[in-house]
Amino acid sequence: LAGGYQANLFASELQFPDLRNPVALSFDARGRLWVSTMPTYPMYLPGTPVHDKLLIFEDTDGDGKADKQTVFADGLHLPTGFELGDGGVYVAQEPNIVFLKDSDGDDHADTREIILSGFDSADSHHAAHVFTWDSAGALYWQEGTFQFSQIETPYGPRRAHDGAVYRYEPRTAKLDVFVDYPFNNPWSHYVDRWGQNLIADASGGANYYGTAFSGQTDYPNKHGRLRTFLPTKWMPLAGNALVASRHFSDEDQGNYLVNNCIGFQGVAQYRVREEGSGFSAEPIEPLLRGSDRNFRPVDMEFGPEGALYLVDWFNPLIGHMQHSIRDPKRDVNHGRVWRITYPARPLVTPAKIAGQPTPELLNLLKTYEDRTRYRVRAELHARNVDEVVPATRTWLAGLDKNDPDYWRLRLEGLWMLQAFDVVDADMLKEVLRCPEPRARAAATRVLCYWRDRVADPLPLLKVQAGDEHPRVRLEAIRAASFFRGADLPAAQEVAVESLLSPSDDYLTYTLDETMKTLDRRASGKSP
Repeated sequence: LAGGYQANLFASELQFPDLRNPVALSFDARGRLWVSTMPTYPMYLPGTPVHDKLLIFEDTDGDGKADKQTVFADGLHLPTGFELGDGGVYVAQEPNIVFLKDSDGDDHADTREIILSGFDSADSHHAAHVFTWDSAGALYWQEGTFQFSQIETPYGPRRAHDGAVYRYEPRTAKLDVFVDYPFNNPWSHYVDRWGQNLIADASGGANYYGTAFSGQTDYPNKHGRLRTFLPTKWMPLAGNALVASRHFSDEDQGNYLVNNCIGFQGVAQYRVREEGSGFSAEPIEPLLRGSDRNFRPVDMEFGPEGALYLVDWFNPLIGHMQHSIRDPKRDVNHGRVWRITYPARPLVTPAKIAGQPTPELLNLLKTYEDRTRYRVRAELHARNVDEVVPATRTWLAGLDKNDPDYWRLRLEGLWMLQAFDVVDADMLKEVLRCPEPRARAAATRVLCYWRDRVADPLPLLKVQAGDEHPRVRLEAIRAASFFRGADLPAAQEVAVESLLSPSDDYLTYTLDETMKTLDRRASGKSP
């Protein structure tokens, strides 16, 4: 481990035999760790019932080790990804995304609902995975190459092939392809405190800045190759995070972490800086180096007390294309969860989230830790709109304008309205023109998703395209790609407005991609 850090085994198959081939993890509002297991990977054997599980682990005595396990759901088939929210849990069950719920409070799923269907099931290695929420209540997950999916939605079919990131709004049932790009297998996705997406592609070891290539394309077109925001040292990658924990050292705050599970086996670390419209990063000493060749870290998340948790697939074979599906060296009996701490600093006092009054939860949005705010939002998003929205407006009215974090908190309020599908054009315009450029950029994306319900969105976007800050201009160029029909000429004007200001690699790339999409539509080559 890097200087001063320590690791302990939080859970393993020795104490919990159900912990076999764990693949994903997530903490709930009660501070419990959920883990999905896949001993049937890469496919179940004929005649053998599927028996993958979703487990809940608890550390009831606070010693940093799990001492209680609950099987929330059994009989699952390759749950490559999941995320908690809306009073239950969304789980990948190719070819479906299902919603599991415990309706009687016994911590066992008793209802299963298919939310979406039509995701390709031909290749479990690249199936839907890496679920994460953004700050405004949209759920994302990803697919790798070789997958051809067609999903029916209330708004028409959505199609993708050979790599994609999906964006789903549970409240409106809108599903879109957030990034249509020739990924190999994008097994990492982190949304930072300003709503910016960092996405890593496992097989090639590439790390991307999401805004640049998340403009809209029309099937079957895909975005062209985008440069990475950090130098590729190792591959494959599985799980990423930014350090935002007061328990970790001061000098590591804001660092980018990414798991590597072949070649170099451990947690790589990069020093991130904002650069132009996007980011750049340089490698520093890895946070963790594994010495066991079976150590396979495939997901990570900061816990409520500020420690970092890693899921360890622990297997001599990690792929399936390179080996026989029934290779006897495949390990189906082991799995670990590791916990990394920095003993020189105290642990963070876990925030009380589950069941707390809405005003108290809104105040927790002031917390430094990204993952605390993440869980707070999920708790709020599951509540009634008539409770949360008025409370949000009251909370916003009470914010201190002298607080250095004032505009980020105003943005949190705007995101809360977006999550509940409550359009507030006045508040949107306020944040669009606020003095904090990162908030202006985030509000520009809100405008993109409210474009059909805000009067005259294109003139607003044209102002953003001429903004003094390149990230705001980038978001405006991206947003222009979402317009069609009679709006095409004005959308093209928005995109080229950015040429009156200095450019950089990301601005040039996104402008080229947006203009390709708009030109195809104008020529009738795309719908």
